[in-house]
This record gives sequence, structure tokens and C-alpha cells, in this order.
Amino acid sequence: MPAAMTASLTASRAGSTLGAQDLKELERCLRKVRSELLAFLSSMPVSAQNASGLSRLLEVERTTCQRMVSAITAPFPGISLAGQLPGTRGIRLLVEAATRHGIELDSDLLNQIDQALANYEDSTKRLGGSRSKLLKRIDRTLAATSKAGSARSDEADLVHRKALFESSAALTGRFSNLWLAAHIYTPHPDREGVIAQTRAHGLVGHYAERDAVPLTFHVFGDENDPEDDPDLTFNALKDSNVEGVPNELLTEYSTNPVPVVHSSHPDEFIVQTIEPNPEQPEAQAIDLIFAMDGGVTHPSCRQVNTEEVWALVNFPVRRLLLDVFMHKDLARKCVPGLDVHLWRPDFAQHVGERWQTRFQRPPSLQLLSHGIERAQIDAWARYTELLGELFGSKGYDLADYVGFRCDVHYPIWRTGYCIAFEFGDSD
Repeated sequence: MPAAMTASLTASRAGSTLGAQDLKELERCLRKVRSELLAFLSSMPVSAQNASGLSRLLEVERTTCQRMVSAITAPFPGISLAGQLPGTRGIRLLVEAATRHGIELDSDLLNQIDQALANYEDSTKRLGGSRSKLLKRIDRTLAATSKAGSARSDEADLVHRKALFESSAALTGRFSNLWLAAHIYTPHPDREGVIAQTRAHGLVGHYAERDAVPLTFHVFGDENDPEDDPDLTFNALKDSNVEGVPNELLTEYSTNPVPVVHSSHPDEFIVQTIEPNPEQPEAQAIDLIFAMDGGVTHPSCRQVNTEEVWALVNFPVRRLLLDVFMHKDLARKCVPGLDVHLWRPDFAQHVGERWQTRFQRPPSLQLLSHGIERAQIDAWARYTELLGELFGSKGYDLADYVGFRCDVHYPIWRTGYCIAFEFGDSD
């Protein structure tokens, strides 16, 4: 078959669900891989038949060991196993590490593992073209099967999310009409391994009762950022010029009198704790908008070649708006995706275990049209004004950027909405 025809056929399949015969083939391959890996794991010393022990014995990254051990020791989940396992390259590295460290493995077992992985790789190439594309096709198949086999719908989900919002607002004593964030990613002009990032986040129309739980923001930072590297350090976008008010707060978009803000950076989070201003009327809603400017290492320089942008819903919200503006030179080199996860405090540390917390029905990731006026939302009239200030402060031209949006009414309380940009397959 000509190469062009093969590429066209692969692209066509990548955009469709898996048929009954394809499902049967893929499940058979995955069952075989799981069976051989269970035999491989049972060949290890008892102390190394768990993720930590296997990682220590073979001197392999714990995330890879954790993914494999968790995936094969749990009940067989069907084709979802493809997303739970490490890539075949990672599995082969585990087997090679075992032989390199002198672990006695039966030659028949090694041959069976190799054959099982080869068959799985052939199916992956035929059904998706690559692992990442196959996983997307699997997700579409599972979503279609779920919709066909149950009465759930977008309308029903909205009803449940609204009910959760109302209950959680009553329990916590606080809620916001809008949680928003905008992130701008731009190639660093002088350093290939760094991406400049300008971002704003905040809430509009936040109400709280006197005995409400504390209000905090958790914004992902990097606990390993070197303080002596200005390109990888986040600072306020501009000075507040108000005594006692942190510079990262944009006072012109926030309530006056300004609430009391305390910031800390204990680990991978930047934590901002908000207290009401003593001069503020008790029943008044507040608006809070923060802005920061700095940089991150380019995903191609990381162990996991993905940049993640999170919205952590740690208090009830009527609407969530998460926008990412990626410079077109970066956008053409990455694949975007959107997931929703149950909240856990170690998101940044355990990338390989995300499958344990992922919801099966995430919202759609929207592609924004060019033009700042088209980014406007009805929930806050000043949003495009804020975007104009972010782009203008850096001298950026919005026409050079591709916009991606997560827009959700009644986002699920205690979850994280994540827009991820994959800069290459890290199998």
C-alpha cells in the first residue's frame, strides 16, 4: 500500500471509534501483555514485587514501576489498560534492567514478553498510528459506549453539578460566581530551554459567611526553581503601589478596600490565603485578580514532555474559565488535551498515576477564534480588558497566539481541570 494511502487511512481511523473486531484484537493483545508482565513480576524477589522495591532493585524511575505494578495487579479493566500501562519502551527498559542486574529470568518468558510487546506495538500502529493517538481513539470509544449504554447526558451532568455546587456552598459558607485564569506562553527570546509565561488568575463575585472555611488559592509553581535564575522565577506583573498590598494583586480589577492577602510557596504550590478587610461590609461580594510573570523550563527538557495548566476547584464555583494562549511557534509542536481529576495534593509529583483519578467525561476543549474581542464572556464584562493588559504589558501581539479554553458551568467541587500540552511522545 502506498505511504500516502497508509497515512490517510491511519488519520481516518484515529478520528473514529474502535470497531468490534478491533476491540477484540486490542483486548487480546493487552491480556497477553498483562499475563506476561505478571509472570515477570512474580520472577522478582518478594521484596521487589511492589513499585518501590522494584524501583530500588532495578534502579528504574519509580513512576514507571508504579504504573506497571498498579496496572497489572488490579482486575483486568479491558482496553483501558492501554492508558494505565507505561509505553512499550518503558516496559522493555524494565526487562533490560532486570537482566542487567543479574535477575534470573527464564528464556521462554523473555521471548514471550518480547512477542507480546511486538504484537501490541503492531496493533497500536495499525489502530492508531502511535500510542498517543490510540489512547485518544480508546477514549472516544469508551465515551461512545458509555453514552450508548446509559441514560447520562450533558444535561443530566449539569443538573448533578449544580446540585453539588449548592450543597457545597451551603456546607463551606462561601462560593464564587466566576473562577478565571489566563496563561500566555511565549518562546524565550534568548534561551531555547525556557518558555516565558505571563498569567492572571482570580475570582469575581465571591461571597462568604462569617464562619466560612478559609479561602485559599493553590497555583502550581516549581519548588526547584533556582532563586538566582530570573528567567525561572515568578514575580508580580507590576507594582500595586498600595502600602500593605502584595504586588501580584491587580488592584484596578479587585475590590476596594482590598482584602488581606498572604502568600507562601512551601512546595510545588504557590498558596495565597485571603482574609476579609476589616473595613469591608460583611455581606459585600469581592473580586480578586492576581497577575504574575516568569518562566518555565521547556517541556522538551523535562523527563515528562508535557506542560500542564491546572484550575483547582477548592471552593464552590458557578463557572470556571481557564484560557491558555500558546504562541503559534509552540502550538504547532504540541498536542493539547483536557482532563478532569479528583483533587489530590500531589498532582505535580505523580504524573504517571493520573489514570487513578481521571473522570471519563471531561468537557470539550475549545479553540478560540483570533481577535481579543472574541474571547469575551458574559460572566465578567472586564475580561478582554484584562487580557489586553496582559498582552500589552509584554508587547505581545494576540495574532501570534492560539487560544485554548476550558469553560464549565458548575465545575465539580474538589477537582482539578487540566489543559495539558504534549510536546512529543515520551514512551
